[in-house]
Amino acid sequence: MKKISTLTAMLLAPLIALQAAETRYPSDAIMSLDELAGDWMEVNTLRNFPSVNNFWGALQTHPNLTTFLYVTFPPYANGGDNGVLSMNGKPVTATGSRWYPYQVLRRATVDGVEMESAIRMPFEQRGVFCRLTIKNTTTNSQTVDVSWAFSGQVCRHPDAAWATWHHRSGETGNTIALVGADAKVLSAVGNKGSESAAIAFAFSPAPADLKAMPDGGVAAWKISLAPGQTVSLAYTSAIDKEPAAATELATRWAKSFDQSFALAKTQWEGRWQAAFTPGNTHFSGHLPTLLTDDLKIRRVYYEGVLAALMLCRTDLPAARRCFVTAGPQWAVTLMYYWDTEMWATAWAMLEPTTMKELLAKWLAMDHHGCYALDCLSGKGAGPWYAANDWSIFRCVEAYLGVTGDKAFLSQVVNGKTVLQRLEDIATFYEQRPLTKESLLADYGEGGNLLECTDRYVQGVASLNAANVYLLRRAADYCEQSGNAARAQALRAKAAKLLPEVMSLYKPGEGVWNARDKAGKEVPVRHCFDYIMTGQALENDLTPTMKTEMTGFVERELLTKTWMRAMSLKDPAAAHSDRPDHGPMGSYDGWPPLTIDVMCRFGMFDKAVNFLRAVEPVTCEGPFAQSHEFLGPDSRGFDPLVRIANRGGQDFNEGCGAAFAEVIIRSFFGYRTDLPGDGLPLLAPRTPRGFNGQLRHVPFHGKRYTITSDAKGVHQKKE
Repeated sequence: MKKISTLTAMLLAPLIALQAAETRYPSDAIMSLDELAGDWMEVNTLRNFPSVNNFWGALQTHPNLTTFLYVTFPPYANGGDNGVLSMNGKPVTATGSRWYPYQVLRRATVDGVEMESAIRMPFEQRGVFCRLTIKNTTTNSQTVDVSWAFSGQVCRHPDAAWATWHHRSGETGNTIALVGADAKVLSAVGNKGSESAAIAFAFSPAPADLKAMPDGGVAAWKISLAPGQTVSLAYTSAIDKEPAAATELATRWAKSFDQSFALAKTQWEGRWQAAFTPGNTHFSGHLPTLLTDDLKIRRVYYEGVLAALMLCRTDLPAARRCFVTAGPQWAVTLMYYWDTEMWATAWAMLEPTTMKELLAKWLAMDHHGCYALDCLSGKGAGPWYAANDWSIFRCVEAYLGVTGDKAFLSQVVNGKTVLQRLEDIATFYEQRPLTKESLLADYGEGGNLLECTDRYVQGVASLNAANVYLLRRAADYCEQSGNAARAQALRAKAAKLLPEVMSLYKPGEGVWNARDKAGKEVPVRHCFDYIMTGQALENDLTPTMKTEMTGFVERELLTKTWMRAMSLKDPAAAHSDRPDHGPMGSYDGWPPLTIDVMCRFGMFDKAVNFLRAVEPVTCEGPFAQSHEFLGPDSRGFDPLVRIANRGGQDFNEGCGAAFAEVIIRSFFGYRTDLPGDGLPLLAPRTPRGFNGQLRHVPFHGKRYTITSDAKGVHQKKE
């Protein structure tokens, strides 16, 4: 064997070191859906029960072992409790539940009979699959009576009826019948609604007895089990406009149940993998692949991406791929401007084509008269949210930054160019003066802001700081478009507004005051001021202010694995106890946005520690609308953290995608708003505290790899 010369060894050393570094990363970099599953959870600790999504609709599970409810495939809805399991005449309550992206498992043991259910939805079709496995764990033979009760509440609601936060359900009084060749299919035909609607339930094997009842029916089996024997039962449901079509589909699925059941998983996994594949045939873009030996950060990233994909809908008229904000119960067709902005960079990477289409729709709407686009009717929904201007502008900014599509600024939307629309957004604050003497804007009452506190109103620091940012960015776009005079005028407005915003800061405490029309100021101890002033004024805040602001967050908001949206010391805390914006939990968008600001302040050590700390919440399931605090230490540092339900909280929420966003934008520094040629990176010479790579990062039609190591972050064109 030839010896390697000293010179050759020196030349090879960097390559060998690089290869060694790369081998630290998992070979299967993209986590599988099974890897992203939660742990088995005790049902009696859950506050919001796991959901299943299939790109057309969603459902929610229930403490009963095989029940589902809130199933919606807009414009169709099925109400009531479906698949209610009883054994020997008694309902069976699950003791354990485990969430997967494509299914929910539940289990229970009754009188030596071990039972486990799995509920899935056929991929991009209006239906439900449930498999029940029953095992005799005793040494004696047993005969058990098993029954399932179903609801025939089905309805096709008018499109406009979905443009609301409230959930749509089925209707009672429908026509119930036993159909099929052997009369072993349960059918319900809706008698109300805008058009006809039908639901059918089929079984494998066929039940010994099937009865139609008012508003539903019951299927029953008598099952003999030898010691150790296992038996499986299954039901399928299908919704369609015509009863014959629903019956045919449910029957076909039941006859080939194992194959149909397996396909529900493999097709979901295929869509998941496509999201990270450059040039895939589904999405118009793709997301970066994260490689890292830090397993907590790895899981948080992929769970963040999953939060968006679970709410992707491919059958709504607004666009070929809409990302609704919430589900499965509330607002299932709505795309909120505010929530969507929190992951706008990732949206622009994954789906630039439909993002551009939807942004044009947003800009054409009166976004000062609603808070969301209803992706079914195409109309606005809800009251005005004060964050709309910030949110829409930032989504346009993200699209421009990722794609480099400068021509979009010249596109005409309802008689004005996109650039003119951005200017209008940036200067809208002038139409809502707090007082005649003040440049600060009045952002309304609680319903326009955080909805749960009477102190966070009118002249708030957060959105007034946002106006400074919007003016500056609009000026940048004007200058790039050749209008230097307009750019100068916008920057002059920002310069005048900035001191008034800064005057709201409360030195020494790290919090900001809200000022009302009478000039009275009250300090608000809420994370939203930290987030918004940190994002909008990162280069205007002094080092002392940044230290004090982050100190407030650490002392009064952070817990062991989550955070409070509002400090317990805020005077409004006693009567502002909503889990998303109050003191006993947090909306799931607030932690990643808080982490983002820590990174902007250069506090990467604090940011990465917080990011790792939240990973255990995914043991229950996905990032949701909010997580709340329970248990004896609910007001302390180490509370029990669970997905919230009270206060109208959804199990799925798009804001969870902000966890992927913060890893892309903050930790790997993908900041297209920064000056410089090529792909600009935030604080490239500052180490992040972990090693990893983002591969296939899209930027202006090219792809890059961004590496985080002991020297900071650096990029390389692929």
